[in-house]
Amino acid sequence: MSPYGSAVTASNVETVSTVSGEDAPLRFLVVSPRQTFAVDVPSEGTLRIGRADECEVVIDDESVSRVHAVVRIGPPMTIEDAGSRNGTIVVGTKLGAHESMPVPLGGAITIGRAVLMLDRTVDLRERRAPESETFPPIIASPPMKKLFETIDTIAAAPLSALVLGETGVGKDVVARAIHERSKRASAPFVAINCAALPETILESELFGYVKGAFTGADRPKKGLFEAADGGTIFLDEVGELSMTTQAKLLRVLETGEVMPLGSSQAKHVDVRVIAATNRDLRALVLQAKFRGDLFFRLDGISVRVPPLRERPTDIRPLAEAFVTRTATRLGRTPPRIDPVVIATLEAHDWPGNVRELRSVIERAMTLAGSSLLLGTEHLVLKGALSAGPESHDPGLSSDERRERDRINAALRSTSGNQSEAAKLLGMSRRTLIRRLEQYEIGRPRKNT
Repeated sequence: MSPYGSAVTASNVETVSTVSGEDAPLRFLVVSPRQTFAVDVPSEGTLRIGRADECEVVIDDESVSRVHAVVRIGPPMTIEDAGSRNGTIVVGTKLGAHESMPVPLGGAITIGRAVLMLDRTVDLRERRAPESETFPPIIASPPMKKLFETIDTIAAAPLSALVLGETGVGKDVVARAIHERSKRASAPFVAINCAALPETILESELFGYVKGAFTGADRPKKGLFEAADGGTIFLDEVGELSMTTQAKLLRVLETGEVMPLGSSQAKHVDVRVIAATNRDLRALVLQAKFRGDLFFRLDGISVRVPPLRERPTDIRPLAEAFVTRTATRLGRTPPRIDPVVIATLEAHDWPGNVRELRSVIERAMTLAGSSLLLGTEHLVLKGALSAGPESHDPGLSSDERRERDRINAALRSTSGNQSEAAKLLGMSRRTLIRRLEQYEIGRPRKNT
């Protein structure tokens, strides 16, 4: 889900610590230009992946090195590039030679022209999406209050829904809210990022497969549509679907039936579809890149999630929520946020929206350590409003540099208004002017 929901990104994946105990068995699903097969993961040891016959996972493709990568079962389970010619890419992150990182459950691992995905073989009726870890549904600003009033109406309707908005605005949160306010709330809510997986793996995830559908498919597996039966399926980044998968999705929407890979027998499902995209689907239809009939099926009712720059009053409660959540995860007391930090955050234009805000807060919490105050010296923003550490004047003490940085941040966030900046800083305007002279900070005029 987008920084969200079940979206699989390098910084937001479920990793595997062990394959023993009560967890369901694991397997790698492998898709290459010449092969599609599955390999069971042992409970310990290593798996070599490559073109050579001695590898445990043999991929017959010239783009794959003889020994391309090595999976170490762990805990945690990791994958290491073995000095391959074409590199190993784990959910968008390319590993250097002999560099390793945790193996993501459900994330794409690209090895040459082949793609691998680690998945559990257990066949669960309810493969529920995890609770969104991106941010709670903050409803403080007028745009968000209006949006959630609309959501209540959408939830009551039996139609498919299309959630629109820029990357990182929280479309998955809106999708989950629609589900939780609907009559299907007690049934499963499952989600998948359509852009995160190659076509063959995506179709096996959506529609499932039968025993013998491909090499290594020694048992059937239900897809997400069956897992969501009676509930809701959330298709994030639906605009990235291939035309082939679009046709199969359209068939499900029109007939209420899914056809597992390798099967000739359809299965009936009762599922509400909520799709999301940051792309202009109407434009894609005109460009013949998205099926018009599928667009109209998905667009039973649509809702737009406003970008963060259009709802600045949500920034403070979001930031506080992220601080609390991060502190809890780190086992620390949540620090207080400096008012200058809040003002700086509210002045930023947030091209990455809520996902960017979350990353900024998590980075600030890391830099803050055990400090009980999250200050401007901990804040790193991209672009003109960066409030990261200024140049380290050797003539200033660390406390003086910190105060100078807070003053600079306050002036930026108030567009040079010294009276407003002084209020943020908790000092008189006269004191601020003295500090400007002390630190040789130019006295900007208020923008007119």
